[in-house]
Amino acid sequence: MKKRYLILAGLLVCVAAVAGCGCGKKSKDDGKQSETQVTVAPASDEQKKDGSSGSDTELVDMEKSTDEDITNIMGEKTSTSSKVVVINKTGSEVARIYIRPNSDEDDDWGDDLVNGMFTLKDGDKALYYFEKNAKDASGNTVSSYDIRISYTDENKSECFFRKIPLQNISQITLKMDGSGDSSIPYATYLTGSSKKETSTLTEVKKRLGLIDDDGQSTDGSDNDTDVTPTPGVTSAPAATTAPTPTPDPNNTDPTDNSASVAEQYIGQSLDNLIAACGEPQGSDYQNEPETGETGYHYYPSFTVSTTVDESGNEIVAGVW
Repeated sequence: MKKRYLILAGLLVCVAAVAGCGCGKKSKDDGKQSETQVTVAPASDEQKKDGSSGSDTELVDMEKSTDEDITNIMGEKTSTSSKVVVINKTGSEVARIYIRPNSDEDDDWGDDLVNGMFTLKDGDKALYYFEKNAKDASGNTVSSYDIRISYTDENKSECFFRKIPLQNISQITLKMDGSGDSSIPYATYLTGSSKKETSTLTEVKKRLGLIDDDGQSTDGSDNDTDVTPTPGVTSAPAATTAPTPTPDPNNTDPTDNSASVAEQYIGQSLDNLIAACGEPQGSDYQNEPETGETGYHYYPSFTVSTTVDESGNEIVAGVW
């Protein structure tokens, strides 16, 4: 009997041991399951395609365009064309623009460059493409241009801007001096990389006979306060005697200061031209990226451009 109890007791101990081992193993497995549950699964291909993965986000390249603020275009852009920005500051809306080589004839202006494509309100800009080395009817390179504008208000008179050295200009602003019927059209412009504007107002007033060569009003009043000076230009008194350089023997009239006489000195020293035409009323010097130091000398009816070499020699390059 005692032996039977011992056998039963042994069986109970074994059962308890097996049950204890089973609980321990389950607890261990639970730990493994818990660790597996906190592991983050990698993003699927579907997630990457919809942009949830930062490494696959699409990048957009931003390309900066030139002259992006100017939508009004005149002329045709070619591989050899130059461009100039035209700004309307006349105070009225412009409907038509004509640009041609300088001429004394007002019959032939060619085609309207705007051609109904747009209008230029006061302050608006247009970009004009033209051939820089264009030839005139005589086969000579065009040195200056005339501009004519008409307004949307047909009751307003057309305006003209004469002898503009467009081939050397990067930006030109069309303006009016005064108001009403007595207003005078003139322009200010930038040449090359210069930041100083040149004004044509004084030249226009002289051409119209409103002021004399000394800047005095032709009615006897002092006109200095009314004339807009050309920035960077130093005024010089009109020459009363011939300069010291020896005049060109080919010039029979050293007092003749017309453009046709000045053109004979292209390629010669500026001193020779001054000896023939007298001192300019003003001069301005600028450093141009392509040609180096360039001089501009202003006479009553024309302008002389020069080049200055490293030795200081100043040679006449153009007349307009």
